[in-house]
Amino acid sequence: MCPVCFSGADPVTRETLNAGIGVLMAVTVIVLGLFARFFIRLARRSRAAAHLVDHAVSGQGRGRRAA
Repeated sequence: MCPVCFSGADPVTRETLNAGIGVLMAVTVIVLGLFARFFIRLARRSRAAAHLVDHAVSGQGRGRRAA
């Protein structure tokens, strides 16, 4: 067992450890948020690209007008 963690040494050590844990948790949350943002952006761009391909295939994207 870790004597610093389980003996409750002094308040400065505890505050420093808690601050370190908080920083590591914040970095983890930020990285996970950026991953989520990246995949959401990929999904939106994929949807937009599929929409453009559908219009090009149907002829609407080439300046032709529907009758």
